[in-house]
Amino acid sequence: MAPRTCNYTLTDKKINAAKPRDKPYPLADGGGLYLEVLASGSKVWRYSYRIDGKRTKCTIGAYPRIGIKEARDAHEAMRDTLAGGIDPAQQKQIDLAARAAQVAQAETFESFAGTWFAEKMAQATARTQKQNLRWMKNDVYPAIGQMPLGEVRARDVLALLEGMRNTPTKANNIRANIERVYQYAAQKLLVTYNPATAMKGLIDKPPAAHYPPLRLGEIRGFVEAVRTCGAHQGTKIAVEFLMLTVVRKDNVCKARWEHFDLAAKTWTIPGRTVGGNGFMKMPSPHTVYLSTQALALLEKARHLSGGSEWVFPSVQKLSVPMSEVAINHLFTRLRATGDIPADFKPHGLRSTASTLMNEHGHAPDVVEAILAHKEKNATRGSYNHATYTQAVTAALQWYADRIDKLVAGADVLQFKAA
Repeated sequence: MAPRTCNYTLTDKKINAAKPRDKPYPLADGGGLYLEVLASGSKVWRYSYRIDGKRTKCTIGAYPRIGIKEARDAHEAMRDTLAGGIDPAQQKQIDLAARAAQVAQAETFESFAGTWFAEKMAQATARTQKQNLRWMKNDVYPAIGQMPLGEVRARDVLALLEGMRNTPTKANNIRANIERVYQYAAQKLLVTYNPATAMKGLIDKPPAAHYPPLRLGEIRGFVEAVRTCGAHQGTKIAVEFLMLTVVRKDNVCKARWEHFDLAAKTWTIPGRTVGGNGFMKMPSPHTVYLSTQALALLEKARHLSGGSEWVFPSVQKLSVPMSEVAINHLFTRLRATGDIPADFKPHGLRSTASTLMNEHGHAPDVVEAILAHKEKNATRGSYNHATYTQAVTAALQWYADRIDKLVAGADVLQFKAA
């Protein structure tokens, strides 16, 4: 190596002896190279130079990750760059972009999407991860998976989405995922172009699905049909339990005995960040206050569960939870026999409970707490931590009692017209 062109003065001993002050200060090394000691105690190599009549500087890196020799080598290279009339700071940015481009060329969309899944999707529910990975493997990877990350263009995303016009919800979710992959790649300085952004709005989103509730006059027939149909006894109990607890279908299917405190009459469903099964749709855990009728159903379920950790285990294998398909099949059976409306689905039980409670005069905030809905007003949601324990408990017990009365043949007053 050619001899140094500057008389450098710093040593590791001098550097280590430098203590932080209220404001950053420099330790000169020579030829414009200096080590800046920050108020936090960190120490950063910088090169101060003049170009086009103006004083500027370029950061080399932090000490001790970059030692004295490495800093001086970089300094010499920057001095050579400056002697050629090129701004070292601008050249550094060009070099970084070139290295990023090389990485992007070597990285395929599929390989980087795998990184995105591992680093950004870890907090999603197991169901969300599984669904998104299925879309990637079945739809996205065959089209653009093997293309270099930096070479995918809007026309490639367009060609992918055009073939999905008959599944608009899926198409929009896939486009959003591709956009997120490239947003993360940009944060890692691998790309500067997002091919999915221009495709936003290409395919109109379908209107949000609304699940119609059962009318009061239909509740008795529904409950009786569930109890007398030919489905497995565990599935029938699970559907009644779903109705009384007003939770989502997957929460019932993945309910574990360890999450119940029968003495306190509570069921605490873990939030989605907990891991494993039993996730809520939202990150926070949700406590269900069990009615007397719900506790009676749990007693029946315990006799059927055969010591399984699952409240509603699979009929085929006690070590795995009941599949949501089992509940779907029961509803399909009831629709086929005309025992329930043709458009009634399991999620409609939540609509039924909400409608019935609201019509009776239960406070809307209490009903929303039972449904575990997120507060739409972000400011209010950040301050309103009320759980309405007593009101929620009373509302769920009232709801269970009301169903009992309807099944027993109580007079029926129809819901008000929407």
